[in-house]
Amino acid sequence: MESLKDNMMTISSDEFENNIMADAEEFSPAIKQQDSGTHKVPEDDFKAVAYKQEWNEVSKLPADYIRREDMEIKDVAMKHVLPFLPGKSLMKFRAVSNEWNHWIVCPLLAYQQSTSFQKLSGYFYQVVDVDFQSDPNFLSLDHSANGIPNPSLGFLPERIKVLSSSSGLLLCQGLESYYVCNPLTEDWKCIPPHQYYHGSDPAVIPAFDPQGNIESYFHLVAAVPLLDQPVVFFEIYSSQSNSWSRSSSECLELEDTTLVGGGLYMKGMAYWSTTSNGVLAFDVKNEVAAVLRVPIPPGRYGALTQVKDELSYVTVYNDCGDVFMLDIYGGMDMSLNHSVCINLGHKKSRQTLEEDPFIDNGTVLCSVLPCINSGDDIVVICTTERIYLYYLSGQKVETFMTPGQLNPKRRFIPYTNSLAAIHVAVK
Repeated sequence: MESLKDNMMTISSDEFENNIMADAEEFSPAIKQQDSGTHKVPEDDFKAVAYKQEWNEVSKLPADYIRREDMEIKDVAMKHVLPFLPGKSLMKFRAVSNEWNHWIVCPLLAYQQSTSFQKLSGYFYQVVDVDFQSDPNFLSLDHSANGIPNPSLGFLPERIKVLSSSSGLLLCQGLESYYVCNPLTEDWKCIPPHQYYHGSDPAVIPAFDPQGNIESYFHLVAAVPLLDQPVVFFEIYSSQSNSWSRSSSECLELEDTTLVGGGLYMKGMAYWSTTSNGVLAFDVKNEVAAVLRVPIPPGRYGALTQVKDELSYVTVYNDCGDVFMLDIYGGMDMSLNHSVCINLGHKKSRQTLEEDPFIDNGTVLCSVLPCINSGDDIVVICTTERIYLYYLSGQKVETFMTPGQLNPKRRFIPYTNSLAAIHVAVK
């Protein structure tokens, strides 16, 4: 805390107050829009709080504006540290004081936190079936900081299948409807019916960019293959208009139109893996489709992952013993950028190797999980017993227990612990 105070003292008074005033001017129009709104949060940690902007009649500044000479370390932490923390940690800090409680339930902090905290918090995982017999669950990478109140998403009105995620929002499929929800705040929205048949395991991705999006607008992008035809068209839902529309763009380049569910959204682009080792890409704003070919050996599959703030396709295989090989493909041509040899210490006895049905000829079956993570370059590897986080820059490995044996039908959806709001169209 002393170092934080020392750094704060090096900033000139004029510069500091100018920065605060700039922030106040930037967000004041958005705050006014929230005057009559409520921010719903989980009953066990939050409560719905009506937010009303208060003003200091003497200085004509927001009541929570603190001048340089009156600012304390707790004020610096509240305004400039809290937005960078995961949502569950913020819930705990509501108990610090009434002032912190008021700020943490403020819609402005929810916006700031959703734009500032973009780290991988864990995975929703679920066995994919057509009759919705399996409930989702959540694997947290840090239970004290990244948990959620209801891992099975029981607050939704029906049993669901988790399809994909984007910046803290989850897309779920019910028997007849899609639902977009924030599992941390338990806000949710039922999406109106789409026009075209998306299939029993649809390739639909939520496209949500919190940066500069105070209204929390989002899109859903569905890649819809035509039956028995090498054609994929796109149907797009807009939360702003609360309606679906068919894009004029179509993809005719896929050799195999079988798309691997889940998908990934980053930097305005929606991506899907295909069973033909290609990546289907769709520019959501300009509605342009393209296919990226990944030159990987036949029979080997990987996952879409964010590496060095860019899209990559990563594969893994057990070379021998404890040695695993990572191949990372990227760039416009999705060429092999580099290979990494990792010793994960995955030791097994000879008897276990012979008895385990997921081990073939002494090699461990493994797969790469999809990952979106801002700041740290992480590859997540799942084996029969453990999940490994491998940090490419520091060559460090973290180990977690795998939730049950490796099951090809179990889908892992990456999740960010965010307070992001869900836009509801005004009728």
